[in-house]
Amino acid sequence: MRVMFAVSDYLPHYFPMVPLGWALQAAGHEVRVVCAADQVSHVDSAGLTPVPILEDVDMLMWARIGHFAAARDGRVPADLDLPVVNPRTGEVLAGVEDFDLDGFMKTIRGPEAAKMGRRIDAMVDFAQRWSPDLVVYDLLHLDSVVPAKVTGVPAVCHLTGPVGTRETGYGLNFIPEHYSRAYDKHGVVERGTGLISHVIDICPASMAPPTDAVRLPVRYIPYNGPGSMPAWAARKPRRPRIAVMWSNTLSHLYGPGSFAVPAIVDALRDLDVEVVLTVNAEAAKTLGPLPQNVRLLEHCPVHLLLATADVLVHSGGAGATLTAVANGVPQLFVTFGAEYRANGRRLAATGAGLQVHGPGIDAETIRKSVLTLLEDPSYRDHAGRLRAELLDRPSPAALTGVLEELAAR
Repeated sequence: MRVMFAVSDYLPHYFPMVPLGWALQAAGHEVRVVCAADQVSHVDSAGLTPVPILEDVDMLMWARIGHFAAARDGRVPADLDLPVVNPRTGEVLAGVEDFDLDGFMKTIRGPEAAKMGRRIDAMVDFAQRWSPDLVVYDLLHLDSVVPAKVTGVPAVCHLTGPVGTRETGYGLNFIPEHYSRAYDKHGVVERGTGLISHVIDICPASMAPPTDAVRLPVRYIPYNGPGSMPAWAARKPRRPRIAVMWSNTLSHLYGPGSFAVPAIVDALRDLDVEVVLTVNAEAAKTLGPLPQNVRLLEHCPVHLLLATADVLVHSGGAGATLTAVANGVPQLFVTFGAEYRANGRRLAATGAGLQVHGPGIDAETIRKSVLTLLEDPSYRDHAGRLRAELLDRPSPAALTGVLEELAAR
């Protein structure tokens, strides 16, 4: 069987697909990952074969455009407390009147629309030449359905976490509102959720993302990119270990005020715990001298660290969320933005963690929340049950058989 993976230009949304790629290859199937040029190193280092035929897309710029338009039109829920940022640069603005979105869109709409059409044409051309039996794509890359329909093969959407394809809350619907003319050019008349027939669901059952598509459950296997782990990090310390993971994406979306790591470090500096901070060197420099109980860990896949952690404090990304679930670790979400808040609330509803509002967060709130997670055994008990739910899902190897049957039909 030949399987065409088609991925967006945003790592967190396609990294969960990597273990399925391994399973397919191990079963003797061919996997090719259609991607943009700037994703080649990430795909290659994951042990999969990139096919860099797509032009790059600035995913963060388009996310900022969406946030700005919503703010201008009064559609952003007030309780998100998010600043208005320049869609082009990411700089924080005083207000929506400080940027001419309509003028900016006039300069980019034509070139970007042409780019999206060329990307679809490139995928169709590759699919017609390579003849895949199945297309698997991440939710941010719905255009991948077009080559599947042109070649008459099934297309399966690989979800990235608790957010699904039937969402009504602000900022949770990743289904495009505007579609390239290439859809019509290639004879694809469907739009919206009608394009999504099957989804691969990597969440435990109690966090199942909402969808109207046929659900194909699979166990989430953590993959956070390549990297090594120092010996000290592999050993369980005598004190509780608090892992702190923070997304680099937030500052690009919501400005520097969304970098809550200083408040987190300040909250934990006097506790009898070991804090392992997983941020890059550039971000670490902004923190100044670190407290004695804080250790910096760079370039280490977080799933290697969480095997010895007692609590994970993070910004709410789906990858961090499910990696902690896979390790049975209670979580504290410090969230900015709708998707991150939704992930936190859906995890907290299982009893395996807490979610707090990120904007304006203070050290005392973080400190009390971490102590609650450490001292109340119910959180670890619920995290253990959630892990058991996840382990009860079929493995990627088992899902391979399901996909074989789908392709055969």
